[in-house]
Amino acid sequence: MAHDTAFLLLPGMAAEERLFASQMLAFPNLRVPRWIAPLPNESLRAYAARLASVVDPGRPCIVGGASFGGIVALEMSLHLRTVACVLIGSVRSPAEFSWRWRLLRPLVYLGPDQIGWLAGLLVWVGKRWLPRGTARRLERLSRPEAAFVRWALCAVLRWQPSPTVKHVRVFHIHGEADRTLPVELTRPDEVVPGGSHALSLFNAGEVNVFLRRVLAWAACN
Repeated sequence: MAHDTAFLLLPGMAAEERLFASQMLAFPNLRVPRWIAPLPNESLRAYAARLASVVDPGRPCIVGGASFGGIVALEMSLHLRTVACVLIGSVRSPAEFSWRWRLLRPLVYLGPDQIGWLAGLLVWVGKRWLPRGTARRLERLSRPEAAFVRWALCAVLRWQPSPTVKHVRVFHIHGEADRTLPVELTRPDEVVPGGSHALSLFNAGEVNVFLRRVLAWAACN
Protein backbone atom coordinates (compact mmCIF):
# COMPACT_ATOMS: atom_id res chain seq x y z
CA MET A 1 0.00 0.00 0.00
CA ALA A 2 1.22 3.47 -0.80
CA HIS A 3 2.65 5.23 2.22
CA ASP A 4 0.09 8.03 1.97
CA THR A 5 -2.99 5.76 1.97
CA ALA A 6 -4.86 5.63 5.28
CA PHE A 7 -6.40 2.42 6.63
CA LEU A 8 -9.60 2.54 8.74
CA LEU A 9 -11.66 -0.33 10.18
CA LEU A 10 -14.92 0.00 12.13
CA PRO A 11 -16.03 -2.59 14.74
CA GLY A 12 -19.51 -4.08 15.12
CA MET A 13 -22.38 -2.29 16.83
CA ALA A 14 -21.61 -3.77 20.25
CA ALA A 15 -17.83 -3.93 19.81
CA GLU A 16 -14.79 -1.69 20.09
CA GLU A 17 -11.19 -1.60 18.87
CA ARG A 18 -10.31 -4.81 20.76
CA LEU A 19 -12.19 -6.66 18.00
CA PHE A 20 -9.22 -5.79 15.77
CA ALA A 21 -6.44 -6.47 18.30
CA SER A 22 -4.63 -8.86 15.96
CA GLN A 23 -5.04 -6.55 12.97
CA MET A 24 -3.68 -3.58 14.91
CA LEU A 25 -0.55 -5.60 15.69
CA ALA A 26 -0.18 -6.74 12.09
CA PHE A 27 -0.85 -3.34 10.50
CA PRO A 28 0.73 -0.47 12.49
CA ASN A 29 -0.95 2.17 10.30
CA LEU A 30 -4.43 0.77 11.00
CA ARG A 31 -6.80 3.18 12.75
CA VAL A 32 -10.01 2.05 14.49
CA PRO A 33 -12.22 5.14 14.95
CA ARG A 34 -14.58 5.36 17.89
CA TRP A 35 -18.31 5.58 17.29
CA ILE A 36 -19.80 9.03 17.67
CA ALA A 37 -23.15 9.57 19.35
CA PRO A 38 -26.06 9.35 16.89
CA LEU A 39 -28.57 12.16 16.58
CA PRO A 40 -32.26 11.48 17.37
CA ASN A 41 -33.89 9.50 14.53
CA GLU A 42 -30.69 9.73 12.47
CA SER A 43 -30.55 7.37 9.50
CA LEU A 44 -27.59 5.10 8.90
CA ARG A 45 -26.69 7.01 5.74
CA ALA A 46 -26.75 10.37 7.56
CA TYR A 47 -24.74 8.96 10.45
CA ALA A 48 -22.12 7.54 8.09
CA ALA A 49 -21.74 10.90 6.36
CA ARG A 50 -21.29 12.66 9.69
CA LEU A 51 -18.80 10.06 10.95
CA ALA A 52 -16.85 10.38 7.71
CA SER A 53 -16.45 14.12 8.28
CA VAL A 54 -15.06 13.41 11.76
CA VAL A 55 -12.56 10.68 10.84
CA ASP A 56 -11.60 11.87 7.33
CA PRO A 57 -7.81 11.42 7.05
CA GLY A 58 -7.68 13.98 4.25
CA ARG A 59 -5.99 11.57 1.84
CA PRO A 60 -6.83 8.37 -0.07
CA CYS A 61 -7.95 5.59 2.24
CA ILE A 62 -9.08 2.02 2.56
CA VAL A 63 -12.11 1.91 4.82
CA GLY A 64 -13.85 -1.18 6.11
CA GLY A 65 -15.46 -2.85 9.04
CA ALA A 66 -16.89 -5.94 10.67
CA SER A 67 -20.63 -6.65 10.62
CA PHE A 68 -22.46 -3.37 11.34
CA GLY A 69 -19.14 -1.57 10.97
CA GLY A 70 -18.87 -2.82 7.40
CA ILE A 71 -22.29 -1.42 6.55
CA VAL A 72 -21.36 1.99 7.96
CA ALA A 73 -17.99 1.83 6.18
CA LEU A 74 -19.72 1.16 2.87
CA GLU A 75 -21.83 4.29 3.28
CA MET A 76 -18.86 6.29 4.60
CA SER A 77 -16.83 5.39 1.53
CA LEU A 78 -18.96 7.77 -0.53
CA HIS A 79 -17.77 10.71 1.58
CA LEU A 80 -14.05 9.88 1.67
CA ARG A 81 -11.29 9.55 -0.91
CA THR A 82 -11.91 5.81 -0.85
CA VAL A 83 -9.63 3.41 -2.68
CA ALA A 84 -11.57 0.33 -1.55
CA CYS A 85 -14.02 -0.85 1.11
CA VAL A 86 -13.38 -4.04 3.09
CA LEU A 87 -16.29 -6.06 4.49
CA ILE A 88 -15.50 -8.56 7.25
CA GLY A 89 -18.55 -10.71 7.96
CA SER A 90 -20.81 -7.97 6.66
CA VAL A 91 -23.25 -7.31 3.78
CA ARG A 92 -23.63 -5.00 0.81
CA SER A 93 -27.39 -4.47 1.08
CA PRO A 94 -30.46 -5.38 3.18
CA ALA A 95 -31.29 -7.99 0.52
CA GLU A 96 -28.52 -10.07 2.12
CA PHE A 97 -30.18 -10.12 5.56
CA SER A 98 -31.59 -13.42 6.80
CA TRP A 99 -35.25 -13.96 7.60
CA ARG A 100 -34.44 -13.44 11.30
CA TRP A 101 -33.40 -9.86 10.60
CA ARG A 102 -36.47 -9.30 8.44
CA LEU A 103 -38.70 -10.44 11.30
CA LEU A 104 -37.20 -7.72 13.49
CA ARG A 105 -38.14 -4.88 11.14
CA PRO A 106 -41.38 -3.96 13.00
CA LEU A 107 -39.15 -2.92 15.93
CA VAL A 108 -38.22 0.17 13.90
CA TYR A 109 -41.65 1.61 14.65
CA LEU A 110 -40.97 1.39 18.39
CA GLY A 111 -37.74 3.38 18.30
CA PRO A 112 -34.56 2.86 20.35
CA ASP A 113 -35.96 3.92 23.72
CA GLN A 114 -39.04 1.72 23.50
CA ILE A 115 -36.90 -1.22 22.39
CA GLY A 116 -34.95 -0.85 25.62
CA TRP A 117 -38.15 -0.74 27.65
CA LEU A 118 -39.52 -3.80 25.81
CA ALA A 119 -36.30 -5.75 26.34
CA GLY A 120 -36.45 -5.05 30.07
CA LEU A 121 -40.10 -6.06 30.21
CA LEU A 122 -39.42 -9.34 28.42
CA VAL A 123 -36.66 -10.18 30.90
CA TRP A 124 -38.93 -9.40 33.86
CA VAL A 125 -41.93 -11.31 32.50
CA GLY A 126 -40.09 -14.23 30.95
CA LYS A 127 -37.13 -14.75 33.27
CA ARG A 128 -38.41 -18.22 34.19
CA TRP A 129 -38.80 -19.54 30.64
CA LEU A 130 -36.39 -17.51 28.51
CA PRO A 131 -33.13 -19.29 27.62
CA ARG A 132 -30.36 -17.93 29.81
CA GLY A 133 -28.38 -16.54 26.85
CA THR A 134 -31.44 -14.77 25.43
CA ALA A 135 -32.31 -13.26 28.80
CA ARG A 136 -28.74 -12.05 29.22
CA ARG A 137 -28.72 -10.36 25.81
CA LEU A 138 -32.09 -8.72 26.43
CA GLU A 139 -30.95 -7.49 29.83
CA ARG A 140 -27.86 -5.89 28.29
CA LEU A 141 -30.00 -4.30 25.57
CA SER A 142 -32.24 -2.69 28.20
CA ARG A 143 -29.38 -0.93 29.99
CA PRO A 144 -28.90 2.85 29.57
CA GLU A 145 -25.36 2.32 28.26
CA ALA A 146 -26.78 0.25 25.36
CA ALA A 147 -28.36 3.34 23.78
CA PHE A 148 -25.98 3.20 20.80
CA VAL A 149 -26.72 -0.48 20.17
CA ARG A 150 -30.48 0.19 20.22
CA TRP A 151 -30.07 3.05 17.75
CA ALA A 152 -27.81 0.94 15.53
CA LEU A 153 -30.34 -1.89 15.53
CA CYS A 154 -33.08 0.46 14.33
CA ALA A 155 -30.78 2.15 11.81
CA VAL A 156 -29.67 -1.08 10.15
CA LEU A 157 -33.23 -2.45 10.02
CA ARG A 158 -34.39 0.61 8.07
CA TRP A 159 -31.20 0.97 6.04
CA GLN A 160 -31.71 1.91 2.40
CA PRO A 161 -28.31 1.91 0.68
CA SER A 162 -27.18 4.99 -1.19
CA PRO A 163 -27.63 4.35 -4.93
CA THR A 164 -23.95 4.92 -5.67
CA VAL A 165 -22.53 2.34 -3.22
CA LYS A 166 -22.74 -0.19 -6.05
CA HIS A 167 -19.81 1.62 -7.67
CA VAL A 168 -17.53 1.22 -4.63
CA ARG A 169 -14.71 -1.32 -5.01
CA VAL A 170 -15.50 -3.90 -2.34
CA PHE A 171 -13.35 -6.70 -0.93
CA HIS A 172 -15.42 -9.10 1.16
CA ILE A 173 -14.38 -11.95 3.49
CA HIS A 174 -16.99 -14.02 5.32
CA GLY A 175 -17.19 -16.97 7.69
CA GLU A 176 -18.68 -20.23 6.44
CA ALA A 177 -20.43 -20.78 9.78
CA ASP A 178 -21.66 -17.22 10.30
CA ARG A 179 -25.10 -17.51 11.90
CA THR A 180 -25.75 -13.78 12.25
CA LEU A 181 -25.28 -13.00 8.55
CA PRO A 182 -25.37 -16.34 6.70
CA VAL A 183 -22.76 -16.62 3.98
CA GLU A 184 -25.14 -18.19 1.46
CA LEU A 185 -27.03 -14.89 1.24
CA THR A 186 -23.90 -12.85 0.53
CA ARG A 187 -21.34 -12.48 -2.27
CA PRO A 188 -17.93 -12.72 -0.58
CA ASP A 189 -14.60 -12.86 -2.37
CA GLU A 190 -13.33 -15.33 0.21
CA VAL A 191 -15.11 -17.75 2.55
CA VAL A 192 -13.25 -18.91 5.67
CA PRO A 193 -14.02 -22.60 6.34
CA GLY A 194 -15.67 -22.96 9.75
CA GLY A 195 -15.39 -19.23 10.34
CA SER A 196 -17.93 -17.61 12.67
CA HIS A 197 -19.29 -14.07 12.73
CA ALA A 198 -16.36 -12.69 14.76
CA LEU A 199 -13.80 -13.47 12.06
CA SER A 200 -11.21 -10.90 13.10
CA LEU A 201 -11.04 -12.49 16.56
CA PHE A 202 -11.28 -16.22 15.92
CA ASN A 203 -9.84 -16.37 12.40
CA ALA A 204 -7.36 -13.52 12.71
CA GLY A 205 -4.71 -15.21 10.57
CA GLU A 206 -7.03 -15.66 7.59
CA VAL A 207 -8.33 -12.10 7.94
CA ASN A 208 -4.81 -10.67 8.09
CA VAL A 209 -3.76 -12.57 4.96
CA PHE A 210 -6.85 -11.26 3.18
CA LEU A 211 -6.13 -7.69 4.29
CA ARG A 212 -2.55 -7.94 3.06
CA ARG A 213 -3.85 -8.90 -0.37
CA VAL A 214 -6.18 -5.89 -0.34
CA LEU A 215 -3.33 -3.58 0.67
CA ALA A 216 -1.11 -5.06 -2.04
CA TRP A 217 -3.86 -4.44 -4.60
CA ALA A 218 -4.22 -0.85 -3.39
CA ALA A 219 -0.46 -0.29 -3.73
CA CYS A 220 -0.70 -1.19 -7.41
CA ASN A 221 -3.80 0.84 -8.23
